[in-house]
Amino acid sequence: MKVLVVMLLVLVTAASRNVLWVLEGTSCDLPWQAALFKGDKFICGGTLVARNWVLTAAHCHVPGYINVRLGGRGPKDPGVSEQRRLSAKVISYPRYDPATKDGDLMLVKLLQPVHINERVKPLPLASHCPVPGKTCQISGWGSTTSPEVTFPEDLHCAKVTIVSEEQCRRIYPGSITPNMVCAGEPRNRADSCQGDSGGPLVCDGRLQGIVSWGPGVCGDPQKPGVYVNLCKYTRWIQETMRRN
Repeated sequence: MKVLVVMLLVLVTAASRNVLWVLEGTSCDLPWQAALFKGDKFICGGTLVARNWVLTAAHCHVPGYINVRLGGRGPKDPGVSEQRRLSAKVISYPRYDPATKDGDLMLVKLLQPVHINERVKPLPLASHCPVPGKTCQISGWGSTTSPEVTFPEDLHCAKVTIVSEEQCRRIYPGSITPNMVCAGEPRNRADSCQGDSGGPLVCDGRLQGIVSWGPGVCGDPQKPGVYVNLCKYTRWIQETMRRN
């Protein structure tokens, strides 16, 4: 049965603000999906990219330690397969611009590596840039209602389509850089909203993007979500993990 799910994104305007997008999707289990917490408060989604590294959005940064949970069905109902880790350090992309959300990515190093199994395992990074028209997957624990907020117990997934950079620039004039990629679904309300900034955009079994920002109206088929274009940052990600 299809349900409405939403993720947390940040709108690029003169003053950044939270926005709600509606995501039409289904319940799912993904071994690379991470949930990030400050204490017991859920703050963002993320993706396990190595045994001791999670990739998320830079605008998810909070002072102090981050609690990372993997392998659970949801923040409130983690399940017996859950693995919890504390952050050892967080490294935001050095040229991240909070005003435009350009370079909106951050690596979280885990204090101890995870145990790799069927319920917890890394997702490889994309080996090439996204192709317009490609069907990909987004996921998260975002709200199931809009504008009021109701968070689901389980992780949810939906399919979206990569939008060309030219079309994305026409939709968001002056706001799109080559380091961003748009994805949406013009035939339905599949989209993202409050609750899953930092979550994954997965294409062909690889991490292609990170939930970053979007418009102020949830689930508008004419306004795709905007994601970090990870193919532009592969070298920085790999070198940062190797040096740290």
